[in-house]
Amino acid sequence: MGTVQAPVPVQAPPLQPVKVEPLSATAVNVTEVPVARVVEQVAPQLIPAGALVTVPVPVPVLVTVRA
Repeated sequence: MGTVQAPVPVQAPPLQPVKVEPLSATAVNVTEVPVARVVEQVAPQLIPAGALVTVPVPVPVLVTVRA
């Protein structure tokens, strides 16, 4: 019993670009500032007195974890 391997066909190396040192890079930074708009609230917010009151006052949630 024997193993025979056919010779490898001659292949040209793959086409690749020639290696070169990179050139100096240039960075560009552009910042755009939108046109400022000053808008003030002319009248205070209208909330009927006593209509939006939370009763009873909520108790803060406290969680204790021990390891």
